[in-house]
Amino acid sequence: MGNQDKGLDMKKTHSPGLKFKVALAALTGQPIIDICKQYEVAESLVHKWRKELRERGSDVFSQKRQVKDTAKEVETAKLYQRIGELSTQVEFLKKVVGE
Repeated sequence: MGNQDKGLDMKKTHSPGLKFKVALAALTGQPIIDICKQYEVAESLVHKWRKELRERGSDVFSQKRQVKDTAKEVETAKLYQRIGELSTQVEFLKKVVGE
């Protein structure tokens, strides 16, 4: 019944959406103190998320491409597997029919 009941040991987690909004607000020049009050976050987090957005913001666009490429690879693999199955069936039917 110690600190856990009072919530002192629990660390608050923030959604990616909130982090993005906070970082974007910081990049647009809105005063940090106003951002902290508006989103109820510590000043250190605002600085941290703004830095992360500056450094890794362009990753958003490259990750979409990677996801699309991966989806295409999965689809291609499924199609090749299906072609293999159908080829096997054709060969079996040829043997059964006697060609």
